Amino acid sequence: MVASSRNRARESAEIPPGRARRIVSIPRVQPAHALAYLAFGLFGGVIGGLLGVGGAIGIIPLATLVLDPPKDLLQAAVMVSNTAVAATAYRRYRRAGAIDWSSARRILPAALVTVGAGVALSLAVDGRGFRVLFAITLAAIAVREAVQLVRGTGGGREGGPPIDAVRGSVIGTAMGTLSGLLGVGGGVVGIPLMRAWLHVPIKRAVTTSVCVMVPLTALGACIKCATLAGRPAPDGSSALGGALAIAACLLPSAVAGGWLGASLNLRITGNAVRWILVAWLPAAAAWMAWPVVAEWLAGPR
Repeated sequence: MVASSRNRARESAEIPPGRARRIVSIPRVQPAHALAYLAFGLFGGVIGGLLGVGGAIGIIPLATLVLDPPKDLLQAAVMVSNTAVAATAYRRYRRAGAIDWSSARRILPAALVTVGAGVALSLAVDGRGFRVLFAITLAAIAVREAVQLVRGTGGGREGGPPIDAVRGSVIGTAMGTLSGLLGVGGGVVGIPLMRAWLHVPIKRAVTTSVCVMVPLTALGACIKCATLAGRPAPDGSSALGGALAIAACLLPSAVAGGWLGASLNLRITGNAVRWILVAWLPAAAAWMAWPVVAEWLAGPR
């Protein structure tokens, strides 16, 4: 009895009143992996801030090929990182007076409604399908942009009316679904749609995308992390803890990269932004699809 009382007293001393026990155990990340995630975060942040696409199109291909973490953990971590990149880019563009919510408010409602459906769908897509789907998406966008640049079209008209409610809802649905499904910011599909339908100039499309992504990626990250709560990772540790550990490695450099990318966007021409997009997307698509292609070439063992 005395020993039991002492144990209870020791436990109560270790946990101060009003403070709950830690529910999520966050594992340690190997130093080499942490440095790699910092590098991926910086690169993704610059791409995300510059192109208004969140940062996932820079982080996911590199992290998948170099470290190959579990798909769900990486998606959740990158969705958290996307929120930080979008918020940082938004602050930079707002400081420069480039933010306009007139079109974003027509896109945002549908995006917020459909992001949950995208997260649910992502749980049914295995790792190979995830890579192929992402690669096809990036390649299609790159081809469209390259063709328009060569033809000297697609630059868009300055000014013009905001996006109407119907087209805004369609674009928002695409952004929300893809954001939840692939863990991307949504701008990777939203920007081409805005420009294809209304010939929105690339820089205006970027800032509109950034406005939508701040709340969209925040909601998507919360939903995605909620799906990991209570689930074990492949190594037996907490899945949510593993995702948060990766996110903690990505965030510092992703925030810095988001600011740098947005600052660069403000200094260069619209066509220069488009050429950067065209140059990066095919490489990202090839890197993402290569593990599946290599497995197919190797054949059954």
